[in-house]
Amino acid sequence: MLQSNTQIASKLKALYSAVEQQPIPDVFLDLLEQLDRAEKIDAGLVKPQP
Repeated sequence: MLQSNTQIASKLKALYSAVEQQPIPDVFLDLLEQLDRAEKIDAGLVKPQP
């Protein structure tokens, strides 16, 4: 059982590493920028754009 847990852990680490190296999609980056701007507007740090 210990050996199978070790194999599972090794495969999960390899999968995570492969996913981690993928570029972040532009759509997701755009959404993060919009969220950041909305938070700054709510905090009064920047003015809303017309």
